[in-house]
Amino acid sequence: MHWTAKIVLFVSLIHGINAAKPSSCSDIRVVDLSHVHGPKPLTAPFFPAYSFKVVNRSISQELGGIWFETNYIGTSEHSSTHIDAPSHFYRNRLRMHQLPLERLYGPGVIIDVRKQVSRNPFYKVQISDIRRWEASHGRIPNKAVVLLSSGWDKRYPDPNVVFNTKTTSDITSYRFPSFEFNAIIFLAKFRSVHAVGSDTPAIYLNSAKIDLSGFTFLFQRNIPVILNVANLERLPPSGSTVFLPAINIYDGSGAPVRVFATVPASKMKYKY
Repeated sequence: MHWTAKIVLFVSLIHGINAAKPSSCSDIRVVDLSHVHGPKPLTAPFFPAYSFKVVNRSISQELGGIWFETNYIGTSEHSSTHIDAPSHFYRNRLRMHQLPLERLYGPGVIIDVRKQVSRNPFYKVQISDIRRWEASHGRIPNKAVVLLSSGWDKRYPDPNVVFNTKTTSDITSYRFPSFEFNAIIFLAKFRSVHAVGSDTPAIYLNSAKIDLSGFTFLFQRNIPVILNVANLERLPPSGSTVFLPAINIYDGSGAPVRVFATVPASKMKYKY
């Protein structure tokens, strides 16, 4: 290549870089979508109780006279805000360490049904709700993280209030918002999603019997589920990016996760 052509190419590249400068951090807001993990993180009654033990909180002469603090925790994979790996309810599907990192984020699709839930606490998101979202915001983008926003996170952390029952040991007594089975089929078969989640303890609930078919339909297709999400009312219906930075547990069927979203400042619903 002639040297003059090289100069032209270099100048073109520099012009392209300057024209495509990334937004500064001040243009982006970060929203925490997680409940605090402890001291009594919400979990199903048949999972082991959360354990937190202080190992050391004192000045350590062994470390040169500095303050030294460390703790031990024992927790169910499926407690507080967490991710369910597809292996949770489906044999020979992805476990936590097998989930590709690029599958743990995507465009946020917030299906806001708080008004419906205010009238019917057991409301199920239907295909019509998803179609209504698409009518306003366009087709659900590929690789999306679809989240049900019901306002149920405000009931945490009392398990009787969250599960909406007096007997948390009886799963069939649970009553809270979720997805209708046909809506889950629609997302899994006719849209390309990275994950489906909710601000409730489950994405699918059959009040007549123990029925996990909504989960297994997703898990069969290696689509993970995110549960007990918080603060979804702070996100716009579209325009956010949701991140699912779960602990990379070897052979894990799930993990606690500090779900968060980034949102362009211009799209924030509330200014903080």
